[in-house]
Amino acid sequence: MIKIKPSLLLFICLTLILSFNSPVQAQCVEIENCELVWSDEFDGTEVDTTKWSFQRGDGSEVSLPPGWGNSEQQWYTENNATVAAGFLTITARKESVQPGWNFTSARLRSFRKADWTYGRMEMRAKMPVGKGLWPAFWMLSTNREYGGWAASGEIDIMEYLGSEPDEVLGTIHYGGEWPNNTFSGTPYKLPEGSFDEDFHVFAIEWEEGEIRWYVDDVHYGTKTEWFSSAAPFPAPFDKKMHLLLNMAVGGNLPGAPDANTMFPAEFVIDYVRVYQEGDPPAVTINAGFNDAWYNPATNGQGFLMTVYPDIQQMFVAWFTYDTERPAEGVEANLGEPGQRWVTAQGSYSGDTANLKIFVTEGGVFDSAEPPVSTDANGIGTMTIEFADCTQGLVTYQMTSPNVSGEIPIQRIVGDNEALCQSLAAQ
Repeated sequence: MIKIKPSLLLFICLTLILSFNSPVQAQCVEIENCELVWSDEFDGTEVDTTKWSFQRGDGSEVSLPPGWGNSEQQWYTENNATVAAGFLTITARKESVQPGWNFTSARLRSFRKADWTYGRMEMRAKMPVGKGLWPAFWMLSTNREYGGWAASGEIDIMEYLGSEPDEVLGTIHYGGEWPNNTFSGTPYKLPEGSFDEDFHVFAIEWEEGEIRWYVDDVHYGTKTEWFSSAAPFPAPFDKKMHLLLNMAVGGNLPGAPDANTMFPAEFVIDYVRVYQEGDPPAVTINAGFNDAWYNPATNGQGFLMTVYPDIQQMFVAWFTYDTERPAEGVEANLGEPGQRWVTAQGSYSGDTANLKIFVTEGGVFDSAEPPVSTDANGIGTMTIEFADCTQGLVTYQMTSPNVSGEIPIQRIVGDNEALCQSLAAQ
């Protein structure tokens, strides 16, 4: 079977990681075995009304004082939320579609369509800038078991004031019904730059008795103390809550727009995702170097796997032999005996690795220092699922050449024990 000198594999591993690695954010920071349970990637051409519903007007329809109880100045419409090019854009405009209201914007919620108790709720988004702009990503109780606002709780995953473009707020509201409610929160300020310059990931991880806030997976706030006038702790944050996305204009917190506030203003959302704790995997991928696996159906396909836990990345070198091992010095070209290797790199979690496939050009097997170049865009995807430390399944799809399939793999007995021992230990 295939044996490659460690110096060769190490050279290729380091070359690819230096060439292609970018910061990888874990699905969840502290929630173990978290699984994606709901998301909107905004890949369509309009708001997905199976996931979101619109709230319209000034709040009167839901028995709030005009201005949504906050003296806000916008009238919410469906026309101010658009989906295109993989983004949801909520646009605030200076216009009047209803007498007495000089601005329009949009407010969406997952009410009666999706709600959760506990999990990681995250959004990747880019903010507008300007006084009076108030985008938010937040949660409210679905069934209001403990009473009206804020007795049943509110979690503000992210609030942002356009007049303070380098800062966001994470807050909870709780206690009794208004005006017998209270709140507590924590601000987060970017080390450099501002939230209107680029996209950032805003998230909470909500577990029983604890809520944590993150920006780009930097943990900046934790709440473990709150109360409800209707039930003991951890009420009210122990019931199903749904998501809201909106951009208010004016209001008690940001104040009114001024002459420098530019309209239209855009709150651009790349995705919204929800993760929850799942069942632990049968095995867990851990650190291992040069661990060799093969396809028992052909004895001609080999996979060398290296795991880098510090950056949560797996590197795979995939070889194919049509016959026996090629003669010394045979170039590795696709479609010929002794084929050029295909490489893959990506993140892993639990018993599964999700990788991007690359082609490494110009390598010669067992050469000490082969020339290496790759297509940074990749040529496809690969998923590896481990059943245990002796067998697994590779699923792949490549665009060049246009091939796809599944490959059962087994571990080569007597090879490097590091990865297998780590798998077995779990």
